[in-house]
Amino acid sequence: MKRNSTRGRIISLVPMGAVRADYLRSLAEAMREQFGLPVELTANQGRPVYALDAKRKQYNSQLIIRKLPQIAPAYALKILGVTDIDLFSPIFSYVFGEAQFHGRCAVVSTFRLHPNPESNPRPGCPPLLDRLEKEAIHELGHTFGLRHCPDPDCVMSYSVGVDCADRKFPYFCPSCRDLLLWHLATDIFLGA
Repeated sequence: MKRNSTRGRIISLVPMGAVRADYLRSLAEAMREQFGLPVELTANQGRPVYALDAKRKQYNSQLIIRKLPQIAPAYALKILGVTDIDLFSPIFSYVFGEAQFHGRCAVVSTFRLHPNPESNPRPGCPPLLDRLEKEAIHELGHTFGLRHCPDPDCVMSYSVGVDCADRKFPYFCPSCRDLLLWHLATDIFLGA
């Protein structure tokens, strides 16, 4: 592998749409804590209208991921888009987020992480921010080469619905943590 001398060691957090400032600050802190990297917040880019599928009335997460490198600083090691819109992927009717596996970019949305108004939320159900942080860590984990984890408590466990997101913890199991550290070292010192 060749050494990557131009890429920095930061995570770029890119708001796109109506995302609360206090949520962005909490996300940045959670990213710093879980990945041990500085986090830079960019200016809000507004909703990504280029990704809107008018027929579905949803936004294509893959189109957003492809655009993120043009928006974020070139020196960012990883880029996380954060939005409030309804995301879909061509193979899923909706997604909480999506990432380039062992790539550079990921996106997460608050849209499907809100409690369902028709359901009876469980007492003590984690707030929206708790779910958003878990899904953001999960998607960034994919950019570092982590796959879904069979441990339902691990943040890399696949979230079929918000119940799964509530079930897992906002950190990596020991096996995923070890893999993350290896991939972090590889990405930072040898270049991705």
